[in-house]
Amino acid sequence: MRARIVELLDQCQQLLERRGRWETQPPAPEKMMSTEPFSVDTLTFIEWLQWIYIARLRAILEAQGALPSGAQVAPYAEEALKNEPGDWVDLVSLIRQLDQLL
Repeated sequence: MRARIVELLDQCQQLLERRGRWETQPPAPEKMMSTEPFSVDTLTFIEWLQWIYIARLRAILEAQGALPSGAQVAPYAEEALKNEPGDWVDLVSLIRQLDQLL
């Protein structure tokens, strides 16, 4: 299961890279301090996905830690990406697969 999660995280990153949406510089530190779900008040969904969700899952996997359970990120992804240019069905599909594993 962990190997499949790594694979899905890699696919999310590759998709964002292909679309020019994978950033090399993190958001300002104060933007990362949000206490709102998905950091909706300070980050875009794609920023949250890269800098919080993917980064935390990778850190947990590397540390052999306990993975979160009951993740339901796909519904939020669908809603948040409605206003993004382009078709994000493939990214939502990857996130849905992560939800099912977690």
